[in-house]
Amino acid sequence: MLAGRPCCEDREWSEILRLWQSLWWKLSLGSIVVTLLGSMLVSLALSPVLDGQAFRQVVTPAHLRQLIETELRVLQGRRGDRALVTQMLDSIQQRLLNVDGPDGFYGIRESSDPQVSLALYDDGGRRVALRDNAVLALPAQWLPGPQRLEQVSAAERLLVLPLGDGSTLLVRHYARFDIWKNMRSTLSDAGSFFGWLVLLVALPGLLLGVSLTWWLAYRLRRLAQLTEGWAHGDFSMRLADDSRDELGEHARAINQVAGQLQAHVETGRELAALQERQRLARDLHDSIKQQVFATGLQLHAAQQWLERRPAKAALLLAEAATQNQAVHRDLGAMLSRLKPLEAARCQDLREELALRLQPWHAHLALRLELPDGLVLPIEQAHELACIANEAVANALRHGRARRVCLSWQADAGRAELLIADEGCGFDAAATASGHGLTNMRERAAALPEGALHLDSAPGQGCRLAVSFKFKQEARPS
Repeated sequence: MLAGRPCCEDREWSEILRLWQSLWWKLSLGSIVVTLLGSMLVSLALSPVLDGQAFRQVVTPAHLRQLIETELRVLQGRRGDRALVTQMLDSIQQRLLNVDGPDGFYGIRESSDPQVSLALYDDGGRRVALRDNAVLALPAQWLPGPQRLEQVSAAERLLVLPLGDGSTLLVRHYARFDIWKNMRSTLSDAGSFFGWLVLLVALPGLLLGVSLTWWLAYRLRRLAQLTEGWAHGDFSMRLADDSRDELGEHARAINQVAGQLQAHVETGRELAALQERQRLARDLHDSIKQQVFATGLQLHAAQQWLERRPAKAALLLAEAATQNQAVHRDLGAMLSRLKPLEAARCQDLREELALRLQPWHAHLALRLELPDGLVLPIEQAHELACIANEAVANALRHGRARRVCLSWQADAGRAELLIADEGCGFDAAATASGHGLTNMRERAAALPEGALHLDSAPGQGCRLAVSFKFKQEARPS
């Protein structure tokens, strides 16, 4: 019994240490801290946003007009009843000072200090009743007119409400949303139960999820970079993560797998090379070798018949020549399979430009100052020809140019195709990039380390340069 106690203690200590090194306690502690400290800030930040939206809805002139619909019906044709008019104006003023929000859950007094002035005018425009204050003064006269529901400013609204007997009710309503008053009202009205419920259950979950997700995403992003390198065939990358939690253990396991994959890829490459050699040997044996052997037999037979039957010898030589052509074709097919086709496709840039710019010769003078034998990969020649075509078209269409010169410069592994015109030019700094210029920039960026530079000014023509990394290609045979 006593001898077994240290082992139990070691196991318990190992479990405690494992728990301490795991992500579980880190996530739990982070949840408590973020929940307690962040939820109240979130609730206070969201309250002005939501209440401000409700505030703007309930103080619209149309909504204020709807709130006093009952009092307006009572006042119809009753302006002579002074007691009734006084009662209705008091009721309207109190209702507009205590506007409730949607479903009665929100009052504007919780977020503002509203003020209301209103007056009743007879059919001659004379004021017969008034509820006024110093801030919102009303005129002594107001001629009858149509109904007006106006938002005078962000905080003030004006209601001109004609009554049936020719009288008019004029209302000025002022209420500005106060964020600090709204936050104080939120804190005072929330109550302890609701506050703790929001604090511990509702909004903190969002902050907790965002913060923990960011932290986990940072570590997982490093794993993703490693796997992305694998996707591109680079198994030399390793993940530097010395932590003892689950992700750290996972990183070390991935590093081990990376080493195994790298060895596997190298083995696969060697196997692929061996298989390719075997395929070539099989092709040579089954086609080329047999055909060469047959050709040798025919040549030998022709040699035997050359003196005795020259016609038969000539026939055998013709068959040998045909067989030799078949050997030539088979060898060409094998070389085509070994050498990538796209890498061998090249184009003379001068010829490509001359062909592409041929339609413009009838409209302006084009001068190509490019050296002969300037061979580029066909994709690069195509992009440069498209850029030159767009530049010449712009020089004619927008610059009204009559002469355009295309020249070539190359030095230290880089080259430039220069396109200069003698047109009217433009302010390059003030002109927005259109589709044509955008397309030219994209085509230039498609070249190796390519870039497009534009230099122009009013009355000084336009100079466009396409620079890129350059390597002279051999002229295709």
